[in-house]
Amino acid sequence: MTFKTGLTIQAIRGFSPSNLVKIGSAVKLEHIEFDLSVFTDISSVVERLRTEQTAIHAPYMEDYKIDLSSRNSSVDKFINDINQWKSEMNVIGVVVHPPDDAGGDLNLFYDRLEKIPLPLLENMPYQSWSDFQEFFDSTKSNVNNKLGMCFDIPHSFITNGDKFLDLPKEVLDHVKSKNGYIHISGGTRDEDTHYPLLTEGNMPFQEVKPFFEEISFRGTVTMELAPRSLQDIEKILRSYVMMLSIARKRKHQLMVRIKTPFIMRKISNLSN
Repeated sequence: MTFKTGLTIQAIRGFSPSNLVKIGSAVKLEHIEFDLSVFTDISSVVERLRTEQTAIHAPYMEDYKIDLSSRNSSVDKFINDINQWKSEMNVIGVVVHPPDDAGGDLNLFYDRLEKIPLPLLENMPYQSWSDFQEFFDSTKSNVNNKLGMCFDIPHSFITNGDKFLDLPKEVLDHVKSKNGYIHISGGTRDEDTHYPLLTEGNMPFQEVKPFFEEISFRGTVTMELAPRSLQDIEKILRSYVMMLSIARKRKHQLMVRIKTPFIMRKISNLSN
């Protein structure tokens, strides 16, 4: 069993996506998932990008005040940007939440899904698997594009508690495929906190490794982490080491451990 481990990258308090990509390159980050802020810094990002593949997270109402159903030209610009840069970034998919804009247009949502590379429909907190499958099947019947899934483990923990890794067959089949895509982070039963792994929260992370082994996972895991400050990068690097251990990439794991103190020293100097 082996798989690619990646990380979400967004601007952090003055550190641009390209600066964070440079750090990712130093530890040979295997995959990066960006949000729409990457396109404000795209030339520098592409120049520094060394990962084999990337993904993009589409905007959603809670954090961006728009989603793919919104009647807003910025959404169309976002899609144009993806298509302009998808080859140079090797975009393998776009993570998409269910539409939630009260003034949005469902047909516009479907139309936009046809214009992006492999939409990865994501399960939400408090969304039962039957509701998710209904959303997936309805979307599939209205979109002339291949659809994938993003299995968000903390979202399932909020929804399903101790049974957070008990997946319906259709979802499990997607996760087990070579295009399987997973979000992971620390969290609680009540809140999607995006903590670094094994720092805060009470999600039973010890159950994740046996799950990966049981299904012989061979896709991509994205650590969807939200650093509160630059100093949290050390916790993120430790999370990366942990996932590399599960993927049985011992040499890579050792290299990240060795480089971490040097990286943190440079970050400290840059932020002073």
